[in-house]
Amino acid sequence: TIGKGYTGGKNVNVSTLDANDTFGTSVSLNAAGNRLAVGANGDDGPINAVGNAGAVYLFSFADTSFTGGALTATLGKGYTGGKNVNVSALEGDDYFGTSVSLNAAGDRLAVGAPADDGLGNVASGSGAVYLFSFSDTSFTSGALTATIGKGYAGGKNVNVSALEANDSLGQSVSLNAAGNRLAVGAYGDDG
Repeated sequence: TIGKGYTGGKNVNVSTLDANDTFGTSVSLNAAGNRLAVGANGDDGPINAVGNAGAVYLFSFADTSFTGGALTATLGKGYTGGKNVNVSALEGDDYFGTSVSLNAAGDRLAVGAPADDGLGNVASGSGAVYLFSFSDTSFTSGALTATIGKGYAGGKNVNVSALEANDSLGQSVSLNAAGNRLAVGAYGDDG
């Protein structure tokens, strides 16, 4: 078991979790079964400064029997140091981590934030998907590679101009094995 206070055996204590972080909202294992992404869409950041911005916790295991489990990195607003990735664009109530999907190798990650309001807050609750890459399967050199959503443009970002308020893009995400194809749900879209 992975969570606050779980110790002994192969359990992993995530001591930084706080009340209402909703750790476990979403989970994704890589194909080998030794890398795990866990969404906590109610996470408020490392000093609880940004309510419900959300976070994703990345775990590594020594083998496919979940031996030697360890928290390797956290992605979210204000997380820095080690292999953590500060997703500075996140705001309160974005619910980053509502959905997560690792590719087969575990070096690509898609994260849904269905309450994201788009770049510059142009469409309330239109949603977004954040794409991360790592230099290896141990979550080294994690970086936000692109954002998909309303108004996101430039670089590798994708502007989904058809999105409207409350479309909730990113409620679900699924990367293919290679990490070069992505399906995204927008459960609030009105057609």
